[in-house]
Amino acid sequence: MIQLSIIIVTYNSLQYIFNCIESIYEFNDLDESKFEIIIVDNSSIENFTEMSRLLFDKYKNRIQLIRNEENKGFGQGNNVGIKIAKGKYVCLSNPDILFRVPVFQKVLKLFQDNKDLAMIGGKQIGGRNSSFLNRPEYDFFVFTAILSDFLNIVNLYFQNYFYLSGALLFIDKEKFIEIGLFDENIFLYFEESDITKRFLKNGYSTKFVKGFIYDHLVGGREITSETVFDIEIDSVKKYCLKYHYNFRSFVNRKIISYRIMICFCKLLGKNDRVRKSEIYLNRFLKVKSDLVLNEIKM
Repeated sequence: MIQLSIIIVTYNSLQYIFNCIESIYEFNDLDESKFEIIIVDNSSIENFTEMSRLLFDKYKNRIQLIRNEENKGFGQGNNVGIKIAKGKYVCLSNPDILFRVPVFQKVLKLFQDNKDLAMIGGKQIGGRNSSFLNRPEYDFFVFTAILSDFLNIVNLYFQNYFYLSGALLFIDKEKFIEIGLFDENIFLYFEESDITKRFLKNGYSTKFVKGFIYDHLVGGREITSETVFDIEIDSVKKYCLKYHYNFRSFVNRKIISYRIMICFCKLLGKNDRVRKSEIYLNRFLKVKSDLVLNEIKM
């Protein structure tokens, strides 16, 4: 009987997916009959065909590969996998994840021992090593980022203010279905914050476990493209609207934060950081300007 369904949503991820799968098998501590791997591919038919061929050559029929006919985002892709998953619990993994310790048996025991537990996250190594982050309503970047980084270092997670990194999550499937799965109106970013709020609202809990270590191969922090920035802004706008938070206030906090960062970086002579902060400041100033123009038109 399958207990755990590992779901990986991919998008042009051939350079990562095989290392991810190998790490799953390397650190798997369940009988192979008790877990399944489901890959939901959001790529083009050409990329899907190539992945299908390579996966079959290496793993035969051990892995289920599904082509998502239309890329409707991270959450929708995971929903596709969850709806066909046979396990009582699901592991949602990015393709650029590498497991570093056996965790599956411990995850199952945590869920079985705590009937209110809905979601578990682990210790992320990679990028800023952010295993959890501030929810948008509590985000005042220049201040809360420092606090968040410190709390990640000392492994102190507060579910009422933070959300677990969506790079690797373990979720009780029945509880997830109860709260409506991922909101498919949110294409990418802040899905974890949204589901955290819904789990808590329904009386469930989330948990961070520092011993569940994994690598997230996010590389260095570069300037986000305008397209990705626009997607992120759209997501946080929808999140704020959904929970009646002031989106304009969120934008203003970002503007203040980047202005403060520019001043400090200039004093410290960190010209590269100044340039990056100025790019983001200008983007948020444009978002604010667009908000004002839309209000005038209304």
